[in-house]
Amino acid sequence: MNKKILTTIVISASLLSAINLAPKAQAANVNPANGVVTTVKLAQLYNDNGQAIAGRQLMANTPWLINGTIDIPDVGTLYRVSDHEFVKSEDVNLQHGVPQKGVVWAGKNGAVTYHYQHGTYEAINSNLAANSAWQYNYTDNANGKTWYQVATNTWINSDDVATPKYTNPAGWYPIHNSQITQQQKPGYDLYNGVEGIKVYKVRQFFGLSNAHTIYDGNVISRVRNWQASHGLKATGIVDYNTWTHMGFSGKDWYDLDSYVAPLRTNINSSRSDHIEAMIAQAKEYLGKPWISGAASSPAYGVDCSGLVTQALYASGIDPQPTSNIQHAQPGNEWNCQLLYSSPYVHSVAYSQRLRGDLIFYQSPYDGSIWHVGIYLGNNQVLDSWPDSVAVRPITNWQRNIVAKVGRVFY
Repeated sequence: MNKKILTTIVISASLLSAINLAPKAQAANVNPANGVVTTVKLAQLYNDNGQAIAGRQLMANTPWLINGTIDIPDVGTLYRVSDHEFVKSEDVNLQHGVPQKGVVWAGKNGAVTYHYQHGTYEAINSNLAANSAWQYNYTDNANGKTWYQVATNTWINSDDVATPKYTNPAGWYPIHNSQITQQQKPGYDLYNGVEGIKVYKVRQFFGLSNAHTIYDGNVISRVRNWQASHGLKATGIVDYNTWTHMGFSGKDWYDLDSYVAPLRTNINSSRSDHIEAMIAQAKEYLGKPWISGAASSPAYGVDCSGLVTQALYASGIDPQPTSNIQHAQPGNEWNCQLLYSSPYVHSVAYSQRLRGDLIFYQSPYDGSIWHVGIYLGNNQVLDSWPDSVAVRPITNWQRNIVAKVGRVFY
């Protein structure tokens, strides 16, 4: 390659690289600015006076940090990408701000929104709702404020941002102040070992007992025979096609799996509010039947860990890897064991138990963890135990060995 070309096409795309250093000397009319520009073509570099710098260009489609902007008559707007080196605005696309991701909440009076243009933030006729949560991808510091980009060139500033009243410290489950969403794919097939509400419905369809709601050999045989007699491939597996041919709702195929309890708290909620939200959600299931592997909506029953999972969702805690979909999958019926061993569920002395703690029980037969309930105070727990969800004494003949008092709110 020709040496002249090597000196003409300068350094290529070291994204946000050391080329973008603070200037050693500032021209008086350079205004501070933060952002990233991406070249749309081979871009000529210019000096502080707007004169082209011989042999200095940026390659096309490469991103560069900027830390200043200047307007020069008859030249236009220039963005500073290095010491005394600028690129024309017409040769780049600008993303204002510094790349940084997070979530920010509008304050109790909402948040004024702004567009960034011509080096300033200008208010627009659109405010964000009070206490609403927004994801941001870029931030900026200007005029003594921190700015957050919450949509394309839509910004709010720290004057209108609220700080959550209550948070858990590191090492505890983080508190979500926006609705928790399903992280796993809903609409799973039913096969050997699966449990939960869809299995409950299929067992009912064939007139089978739900003393233990599991997709076992008995179900597989009946499904296979039913499929064969209805012109379907006789797999013994209930997929979407078999489910709907049995007369069940296609909507239920997904909705029964994906239900996540509505968030009952917000950024203004206290520790007590989070605990009461958890208990209020659990009470929605009172009187519903105990169903193994079930963790769906209050329209149906749940088992002990399914009840706790949905109660935690409502309080702003996502107890991953424990989830409603995971709970129904083979090998995950005993999610009480997973919660028991979670490092985010902190053990406290039995004598120090408080309302909202989780009470774990061990089997008198083999010592395994086999049950969990939510402590209400006054030596009562809210739990799901055969045959229903109810409020019961913290210990009785069924569950008399407390293995752990687990605290999820600091």
